[in-house]
Amino acid sequence: MVRPSLHRPLFPVGWFAVAVVDELPVGALVPLAVFGQDLAVGRTPGGQALVTHSVCPHLGADLAAGGQIDDDGVVCPLHGWCFDHGGACTSAADGLIPETARLRVWPTKVVGGTVWAFNGRDGEPPASLPLVLDAAADAGAEIRYQATPETGYQLETRLGHPEDVLVGILASAGAIDGEPSADDPGTWLGTGPDGSQARVHGPGMLVVRLPDGADEAVYVTPVDGFSVMVRTTSDKQCPDLGPTRADLSTFRAWYRRFDHSATPVSSPARSGRAARHRARAAGTGETPAS
Repeated sequence: MVRPSLHRPLFPVGWFAVAVVDELPVGALVPLAVFGQDLAVGRTPGGQALVTHSVCPHLGADLAAGGQIDDDGVVCPLHGWCFDHGGACTSAADGLIPETARLRVWPTKVVGGTVWAFNGRDGEPPASLPLVLDAAADAGAEIRYQATPETGYQLETRLGHPEDVLVGILASAGAIDGEPSADDPGTWLGTGPDGSQARVHGPGMLVVRLPDGADEAVYVTPVDGFSVMVRTTSDKQCPDLGPTRADLSTFRAWYRRFDHSATPVSSPARSGRAARHRARAAGTGETPAS
């Protein structure tokens, strides 16, 4: 069995499902615990959403305890400071706006009723948008915070790294092998002995084919480095296999792509001194000092 690296990042880079837009109160920020952070998430009157740091950069007030949000920005509940959806301070009540006052926001999108937040490295922007499921899966793509007889959705907490939790779910779905998609490197296709298929899209979403032919979406979102939230779009709870003997080595190798930033890092500007030194040495026949 392939053992995961002990030094992998706790929070993979990519888009993760964090809420359902229809279950968020309109105009208010509420607590959200993901990516090892105490965050706030809110729904605007226009139906969009925003995930922000929960601490106001003014004096540290909790934005998730009475903070307001609209289509233009968010308002701190303590002193009324305002920030736009990009995090810039637009009002400091009756005072001057400090140049350094900025609220950290996470790239946020609403797709199919699901609120997605992008977890990057040091605030990096996403290189792509969250996946839009095809018609077969999109009909059941929304997630719910609690399972009820009316919604039939499941939410549970599982211990472990997102990679290990996904391996367990893949094993429960019968996947024994697989490979990255030839059309989309960000998608991994798993297959079982009976020809069943499972698709992993990015670091946090898995789509499995149910016996009735319908697609079920499973969302895995890291919470605190020790646990993940698993949301499913049916009334069936994913089996808890615990340690699995499934040798999904190709999946684990593929999943490591999310350990690192997908945004190219520009090299620092060079002074050109080394190049000039090499040119002088080439002209004189000397060997540059190492």
